[in-house]
Amino acid sequence: MLDVLYVEDNPDDADVFSRVMRKMEKGISYKVINIGSEALDYLSAMGKYQSETAPLPKFLLLDLDLSEYSGFEIIEKARSLARTKLLPIVVFSTSDNPQDISHSLELGANAYVVKPGSYLSINQLLHRLCDFWLIDNNVVNKP
Repeated sequence: MLDVLYVEDNPDDADVFSRVMRKMEKGISYKVINIGSEALDYLSAMGKYQSETAPLPKFLLLDLDLSEYSGFEIIEKARSLARTKLLPIVVFSTSDNPQDISHSLELGANAYVVKPGSYLSINQLLHRLCDFWLIDNNVVNKP
């Protein structure tokens, strides 16, 4: 069972996320993927994930600015696949551009959150996101 899949190509942001997740007392399982094409392979159970069971996360945390494929393309592809059509997608980006926000939501993202600048703020935000998407929200892919 996978709780959170985080798609982020910035190693510093991925490291902060991993540190926060490891310190959470909730025992949350997570995976970080740093390349857009690998994220698409994972979500569609293709490529190197074809022969193994790639468990769907309870929610996808997604940066927009990625290598190879943008976050927009990943949202669009995820919504076109039966496997991930209803997967909760939360965009987690430094962009506060209203066009990025509206485009993400139009493509099918469930939420858009602007990354805060400090470790403490990111820590608090990730705790709230995990509480909501893993505990409070009644998502369709819960066990």
